[in-house]
Amino acid sequence: MVSVYVSYAWKEEEQNRLVDKLGEACAARGIELRRDKTSIAYGDSIRRFMDEIGTGGHVVLVLSDAYFKSEYCMYELRQIYDNKDFRQRVNPIVLSGTPFHKPKDRIPYVKYWEQEIADLQAGLNELSDQKYTLELRKDLDGYAECRRLIVELQSTLADMNTLTEEVHVGTDFAALLDRILPQSAVAVPDPFRTQITNEIRNILASSSRLSNSLQTAMSDAKIALGADLAASLCTGDPERALEDLLFPATKNALMLFDPRQPEFADTWSAAKSVLAWLSLLAVDGEWLGQANRSALSAGKLGFEIVVETPLGVELVSSRHRQIAPRLRAQRGTSEVVGDELIPQPQYETGWGDEAALDKLVLEVWARVFPEESRSTLSPKDLRTLNNELRFRDRHKTFHHYIPVPLEQASRLCRPDFYQKVLEKLPAITVIFFKPSGGTPALLVSDEDYFRTVIRNFLTIPEQLARKP
Repeated sequence: MVSVYVSYAWKEEEQNRLVDKLGEACAARGIELRRDKTSIAYGDSIRRFMDEIGTGGHVVLVLSDAYFKSEYCMYELRQIYDNKDFRQRVNPIVLSGTPFHKPKDRIPYVKYWEQEIADLQAGLNELSDQKYTLELRKDLDGYAECRRLIVELQSTLADMNTLTEEVHVGTDFAALLDRILPQSAVAVPDPFRTQITNEIRNILASSSRLSNSLQTAMSDAKIALGADLAASLCTGDPERALEDLLFPATKNALMLFDPRQPEFADTWSAAKSVLAWLSLLAVDGEWLGQANRSALSAGKLGFEIVVETPLGVELVSSRHRQIAPRLRAQRGTSEVVGDELIPQPQYETGWGDEAALDKLVLEVWARVFPEESRSTLSPKDLRTLNNELRFRDRHKTFHHYIPVPLEQASRLCRPDFYQKVLEKLPAITVIFFKPSGGTPALLVSDEDYFRTVIRNFLTIPEQLARKP
């Protein structure tokens, strides 16, 4: 992700509001805005962050009278200037009432820094013993640098074609952001990704506790906070968003309540919903479309998913159907699975295909109608089952499917048995997956660790219950 720093007089309320709007525009463009209030934690070094701004590849300068008279802002400007490609790296916004474009307008700033030097020097001269004043003399040298460079810096900035604050705000900073990340370099928006962001936005709007906790987590992680919390959450790496933001935010929010309180259940429900939608961002949507098109052109009934875990199957299949996954930590194992996953039954040794098929169909019935036990299915039961599966698939109320690992000797890997299943249950979804042999479907560095993160998230209530 492209990052941009902003150098501004943070004590000025007007400039803070402008930078907030800039942050929103950056988030919409997929640009990370790094500013002091979200990048410097309590007790952190301010000077270190100012040095970081000085080496930044892209820096927005919010220029004002207060800016040119601030020792902090001028330090940042000098650091940026001392590094190469000053003109290429800076993106100025000149606030109204900031005269420096004419030579005579720069004289008052020269006088200002001369006075600052004189005042500090006079204070030093009044000391009877000037030992241990090294830091003060460093400040004096800094003022002298401001005096030396102010005209040169303002002349360079005055020579750059800039737009007014009103134009920037009215166009969502389009010209400025195009200079940092041209629209041609921005990926075409994915409609389903937009839906994911909207779903998360609605969830957070209904859960102030989780929203507040997420804002704290983002601040702790030094992530720029825009006005749109959902967009900020969905813009970054989904692995980091889940592990570094949603996990601690959920845990901290739930710790405030007794598990028997309604607020606990409401917050936990909201957090799980955010997890479900956010986890879908780990799926490579572009790969999904290509795999589907390739399967159709080859005359296949479905495409093979390259994932390592049942979690991967649930995420990719949910992303394909554009629904939120229903995830649960499977008891007795380390797996995370989909709630409506239908496992293949255990077949007795020596069973023929008909007996195995009947067993599989009964397993599907038991998952779809758990309250109605059957030992065999009548033709009427079979019609009821197919109709229910068809309705649930069309209206996306449930996500029933049978996952089939290709590396195992499963009957469903045999085309003839697979065809028999489809003849009897045409509405069932069979998903074939393999751990290698193609492009991975997930955009994560380690699928097994990603599963570990999600499993630990899903067991937060149990973790809190074990605390003394």
